[in-house]
Amino acid sequence: MFFFLALLQGFLSFSQGRQVTGKVADDQGKGLPGATVAVKGAAISVAADTDGRFSITVPASATALVVTAVGYAEQEVQLNGRTTVDITMQTDARSLGDVVVVGYGTVRKKDATGAVSSISAKDFSQGVINNPLQQIQGKVAGLTITQAGGDPNANLIIRLRGQTSLSGGQTPLVVLDGIPLDDPNQISSIPPGDVASYDVLKDVSATAIYGSRGANGVIIINTKKGQAGRSRVEYNGYVSADKLAKDFDLLTANEWRAIVPTVPGITPATIAALDKGANTDWLGAITRTGITHSHNLAVSGGTGSFNYRASVNYMDQEGIVVNSGKEQLGLRFTAQQKALNNKLDLQVSLFNNQNLRKYTDYAIFAYVNTTPPTYPVYNPDGSYFAYYDFEQQNPVAQQMMQTNQGRENLTQLMGRADYELINGLKVGVLGSISRYNIQTEFFRPTLPGVNNVNSGNQYAGNVNSKKGDFHINYNKSFGRHNIGATGVYEYNEFTDYNFRASGQDFLLEESGVNNLGAGNPALNQIASYKQQFKIISFLGRFAYNYDSRYYATVSFRRDGSSKFGANNRWGNFPSASVAWRIKGESFMDNVGWLSDLKLTAGYGVVGNQDAINPYNTLLTLGGAGRYYDPSSSNYLYPQSYAPNQNANPDLKWEERHGTNVGLSFAILNNRFNGSVNVYNDKTRNLLFNYIVPVPPFFYNSILANVGSLTNKGVEVQLGGEILQTRDFSWNFGGQITFNKTRITSLSGTYDGTPISTDQVPVGQATGRGYANNYITFLKVGYAPYVFYLPEFAGLAPANDPATNSNQLYYAADGSKLATVSTARRKYTDPTAKFNYGFNSSMTYKNWGLNFFLRGVAGQKVFNNYNNITSNFSRLPGNNVTKDALTNGIRGSQTASDYWLEDAGFLRLDNITLSYNIPNVKGLESLRVYATANNLFVITSYKGQDPEIATGNSAQSYIDANVSGLGFYPRSRTFTFGVNVAFK
Repeated sequence: MFFFLALLQGFLSFSQGRQVTGKVADDQGKGLPGATVAVKGAAISVAADTDGRFSITVPASATALVVTAVGYAEQEVQLNGRTTVDITMQTDARSLGDVVVVGYGTVRKKDATGAVSSISAKDFSQGVINNPLQQIQGKVAGLTITQAGGDPNANLIIRLRGQTSLSGGQTPLVVLDGIPLDDPNQISSIPPGDVASYDVLKDVSATAIYGSRGANGVIIINTKKGQAGRSRVEYNGYVSADKLAKDFDLLTANEWRAIVPTVPGITPATIAALDKGANTDWLGAITRTGITHSHNLAVSGGTGSFNYRASVNYMDQEGIVVNSGKEQLGLRFTAQQKALNNKLDLQVSLFNNQNLRKYTDYAIFAYVNTTPPTYPVYNPDGSYFAYYDFEQQNPVAQQMMQTNQGRENLTQLMGRADYELINGLKVGVLGSISRYNIQTEFFRPTLPGVNNVNSGNQYAGNVNSKKGDFHINYNKSFGRHNIGATGVYEYNEFTDYNFRASGQDFLLEESGVNNLGAGNPALNQIASYKQQFKIISFLGRFAYNYDSRYYATVSFRRDGSSKFGANNRWGNFPSASVAWRIKGESFMDNVGWLSDLKLTAGYGVVGNQDAINPYNTLLTLGGAGRYYDPSSSNYLYPQSYAPNQNANPDLKWEERHGTNVGLSFAILNNRFNGSVNVYNDKTRNLLFNYIVPVPPFFYNSILANVGSLTNKGVEVQLGGEILQTRDFSWNFGGQITFNKTRITSLSGTYDGTPISTDQVPVGQATGRGYANNYITFLKVGYAPYVFYLPEFAGLAPANDPATNSNQLYYAADGSKLATVSTARRKYTDPTAKFNYGFNSSMTYKNWGLNFFLRGVAGQKVFNNYNNITSNFSRLPGNNVTKDALTNGIRGSQTASDYWLEDAGFLRLDNITLSYNIPNVKGLESLRVYATANNLFVITSYKGQDPEIATGNSAQSYIDANVSGLGFYPRSRTFTFGVNVAFK
């Protein structure tokens, strides 16, 4: 009876419920089919129909509806007795920049306790973008992105908060939609048009969650996703023209003819032999106007429980150097399905990209500098003019006649499932497969005048990985207390294998590399290699905040890598950070102009294993030539082997210990905002190859953990809205970064053997007459690649007979001498004092204008190019720069601080004028734009461009456009583009 009465009471209560109807729409009024409308606190829900309309029966006790749709922020709507409710959904906060991805999860930007910067699509740079990270170059404090030259096939140099290692990788970890790329250079295969935003984790407390891969910082790339109810077709395309931005300032043929008769000791017969009657601009001969066109077509849409986005992109970019360029074709598909009353969230993505590359032989740039302008490119019959001397041959013939190309394929598959067990507690699994393949082919025929033996080779390499994790997340609020917890088990397996074959002396050059076995059998070579390693990780993170005022986050990660020996296979990487939202305190209530003020502090430890290959801990053997074995008539000369690597079972992780203190603020109702971060990082257990005695060692060098370096710096980021009216708006943003890197130790011991040095030679001055002329060093107490150069003291009236040069140098006592080997030397730090960027964006009605300036201050570069080519004594057999006619230098060339120049610069990276064409039938939006890139550079540097390779190789800060170390000329680009969205 009691059961019956209770059941009757429940029925009567429900019967007193009411019907609530309405429509769920996006911010443009379009209905969202499939949106879920649920009664808060009850297991009652319905899905909106194809027009976004719904009807739901709610109990009398119901107070609110909860509305969800994929791609939109969840909304809670109070009923207040209403029976008709229309809901306008807002795009998910993540796409609005209110949420940042912090690794294995997200947080609201205002709740982040580490140093994290976010950039969305509205702030991306425009123009020809062949690498997505060019979109944010110079726009994130602490992040330095260098494009050393204009080669469309060159990788960017990416550094976050300075140099973190001497021999390990220094590029930040790149994470694409939650999956780390196996090689950060694979970023060039990601279509820029598919990127929605970037989150950059800078301080160690933020990157420690990535453990052994987070030492160099983390760049998280978030791609575009579909939105429920909005079937949308978008097209973005552009065409551009690239032209040479600056030449080498070499003599023209007429200038050459006017000056060579004044060269001492040169006879008219010699001049006549060199003057072939031509007037050739050799840099102009190997360059052209490069045309680029790019197209990106995307289709997206979905319902309240499902969304998708599919895109195809194509780009064909001609390099400004002849017979160079890049062609890219890519496909991407992403989908998200919610099921089981939105408790189950399924995500899948598929990506495939192919790059066809035509590479540049950098030796041709040396030939441009050496060849007299009186030589022609072609003979009268159209064949290439033939000549040959030291670093001197026809550069056009070499670049055009050689086959030098590659094909890359990158495929990534990702699947993820998350299920909400109870309110706030989710468990999930993620898996991904990555397949990267590169195939290259090179064939050099017998070149005119060179009479080289023809040669060719083919290479095929594969880098594959399998990644997966099991994760659990819990987020809950108890009054003013808010907690979040994450636990992950992660498995990563990497396999790298390659194959290479080469041959020489082919009878039929027409076959190229397609019949490598047809060459001289004695010159054939074949090689192959395979390596594999695994990383297994356990990690956890706990975050707490009270009343959005007081925050604390701790994380711990334990990584195990098969690269290391049993002694140090596992590494522990903890972090902790706290924050205080000062603006939330009662004593700030009357400070109306201050919208937000937050103080953060953090400490963490991260590791680096990039300098170690999977077998560096072992004693290994390598080929050591062949020997005669008469016992085997079929194989008289078998391969011999000898040690080529010492065992070091004590190899361990490089560790970066870092602290960060930050202050972020917003004023005038969030109209202006900014942040300041001060950091102090130290890398310990530096990995470096040191010379050791044989015996007791088997080999004369060993990779060991010896040494340390520090990075200290300050980052300032500002942005805001200068003016906002109905028709006009003006916004700005900028950043400035100060960083100082110092080597603090290069000494230690290994197994009782001292491994000690305070200076290691690294970079050399190159060119004719130079051999092992080291000018940069790793020196304790200085920045990496510090210059150590003789001090230039002027010019003597005549060449010194002993040195064949008129250059003078200071001796230790301050006197002047001609012998460079005994000159006084000094150390000079080449690194920039600071770098900066500034962007401005203005709109007037449908017009838009934005520009971006980027600069570096205090950087030093050794102008090795001018050191060689600005010497009058090269005439008449080689060309020289115009500076050689006035600088007074005669005789043999030497390296001194005379050639060390200030390479600071301010560059107008891009400027864009756009117009939104309104009310076009059949179109949701139509925008046309024109962009100019690299319009000008303000610098005192005399070389072609001050932005060269820095911090990524032994030749860092050395502008050596000679001896095969060429500089692909930078271009100036003009682009016309269109963005279209169809209804």
